[in-house]
Amino acid sequence: MAFITGYIRSCPVRPCVIILFLMAMTRVAIVKVDGDCSSGIERAMGMVGLEPVKRGDTVLIKPNLVEPAAPDSGQVTSLRVIEGTVCYCRDHGARRVIIGEGPGYYQPETCLRECFTMTGVDELARRLGVEWVLFDEHPFRHIRGVPGVTPDDFRVTRFVFECDCLINLPVLKTHYLTGVTLAMKNLKGCLKREDKPRFHWYDLSRAVVELCRIIRPQVNVIDATARHVVRQLGSGYNVEDRMAGGGLLIVGSDIVAVDAVGSALMGLDPAGVRMIQEGARAGLGEASLARIEIVGEQLKRLKFRVRLPQDELQRFFPELRLLGADNACSGCLLPLTYELLAMGEQGARLEGPLVIFLGKNPGLDSRQADVVVGDCAVGSQAIGTFRVAGCPPSRAELRRELLRYLRRF
Repeated sequence: MAFITGYIRSCPVRPCVIILFLMAMTRVAIVKVDGDCSSGIERAMGMVGLEPVKRGDTVLIKPNLVEPAAPDSGQVTSLRVIEGTVCYCRDHGARRVIIGEGPGYYQPETCLRECFTMTGVDELARRLGVEWVLFDEHPFRHIRGVPGVTPDDFRVTRFVFECDCLINLPVLKTHYLTGVTLAMKNLKGCLKREDKPRFHWYDLSRAVVELCRIIRPQVNVIDATARHVVRQLGSGYNVEDRMAGGGLLIVGSDIVAVDAVGSALMGLDPAGVRMIQEGARAGLGEASLARIEIVGEQLKRLKFRVRLPQDELQRFFPELRLLGADNACSGCLLPLTYELLAMGEQGARLEGPLVIFLGKNPGLDSRQADVVVGDCAVGSQAIGTFRVAGCPPSRAELRRELLRYLRRF
């Protein structure tokens, strides 16, 4: 504030113009947290001028519980961030608090509840006296899609329409297809399980933006408390150590601005993240860091640099080509890229060129494919020396077929 006051005094532009400009800027808070996240959330809400929870409200907390991972792994929203959010809601008079999620499609349907039990969310909810719900076990609302952008008809959990306040709790992560998976993409967990892969048949970034038009969280809190950042590849993620930052939360009501700041924290220019830019063009928020007022911690002192999964694949396997990856769903893409990267990090290398065909891409020529992955590709009559069927395909079978083309390690 002292800096702003000094700038106003020395600037030739009228102070009232500067004040109006600052008031018009989107505000995002970055706060450091230690053990108690509720006080950090309270501070951040005050910094950005938010009071999302009113007395008597029903609040839906939407964490990222994409798979049954350890709560401090960086793969899922940490228990302390979820607990801090519940306590914040209680302190502000919420009548009912629900923790809800629809885990990733590549999790077997019989294992979806494990994303609550193995992460400790069920025990946390019992201890705090709040509900947890697996969206797939409850009713959905049918939504008419946007032709050419989303499926013609898809289903969104009714909980997001029936709550008074939606608090979005994503994790700081990168993603093979969208570059980052933060606040915007976390809302994909509100879709019915069978509809999630259908979003990948179109332009995933634009499809997520359309979903964000429908689901409007009152506040977004990116969990950056883990000691590492996860590359979203599938179960058993690879991780890389963070260079700086410690335990951080990124908080704001503008979902695009929050994602822009989260991307910048990882050393990724938001201007190069198409999903963020599409969100801004759709009027969902502000993508330019120059027009976002960041309060709390200084971004430039916390930034680090991540390695994107596609860059790592290219480094390990320069002769690898993935045909159809841009439109493949997580059910095929994440297990495949996880197995490739896991073997690459163990020293495996290709013995020659390898072409893998996956996804629902009838317009692509599959005749040059060596391996065809997933039911969509197999069902499109794709031609390949080896086929790995399944929706999602078995990771063990994927690994077995890939080893035919790799030098032993």
